[in-house]
Amino acid sequence: MDIRTLAAADLPACSDLAESRSWPREPPKWTLLHQVGRVFGVPAPDGDGLAATAALVTFGPVASISMVLVAPRYERQGLGRAITAHAVAAAGEAVVWLHASTSGRPLYESMGFVEDGGCQGHVGRFVDDGGPGAAPGALADVLPLDRAAHGVDRTVLLESLGTPFVVEGGFTFGTDLGHVTVLGPVVAETEDQAKALIRGAARTVPGEVRVDPDFRFPALTAWVRERGLAPGPPAPRLVLDGRPLPGDAGKRFAPLTRAVG
Repeated sequence: MDIRTLAAADLPACSDLAESRSWPREPPKWTLLHQVGRVFGVPAPDGDGLAATAALVTFGPVASISMVLVAPRYERQGLGRAITAHAVAAAGEAVVWLHASTSGRPLYESMGFVEDGGCQGHVGRFVDDGGPGAAPGALADVLPLDRAAHGVDRTVLLESLGTPFVVEGGFTFGTDLGHVTVLGPVVAETEDQAKALIRGAARTVPGEVRVDPDFRFPALTAWVRERGLAPGPPAPRLVLDGRPLPGDAGKRFAPLTRAVG
């Protein structure tokens, strides 16, 4: 099987594949994954685009796998397992995690992935409740906060996201993916801080926003629904061999995306 590391010129084919699976095209997300990690692909044997993809992003001792997609006409031929195994091998000794869909979860569990929490996406136009909001701040101030929350240095990722919104001890970003602005990661010390971060970022967005509250914070999930954001399917997080993830999970209220945490 020809599994390749894709180049920037291959990314439109990634969006085509995503669209064939009824996923959003999201060119900015594919570009981000290519810039901070590696995107693997299997060229379609019929010459029409890609048969499968997967992305791997590594930050020191931790790696995430995402965007595991197989073209409908090549389903049930082992491509999903093969390209996931390729990404796992490329991660080396890192602790590997991913967010699973309902259809993909049995595959990942058969490969040794074990559930370790998760999140749920919520999308819509934010209905402001008038509470306190975060203000734009300096990137240098949020780098140590992110390192404490995630246990690794993610400077290369955060530098690509623009200006953060900050409160004392917390931050988030508003990242435009084309069809929606993702608010995350939401790193905070309290739920009230998390709400202020979401408000501050959402108030600058004219269209729809997305927030993926972690399962650990059901009250925050209820609040974002009250603010007009509709829930999508839950996304359990699975970790290979059940190894512990570093960092302070109590500060991780929502990921940037399911792809990189």
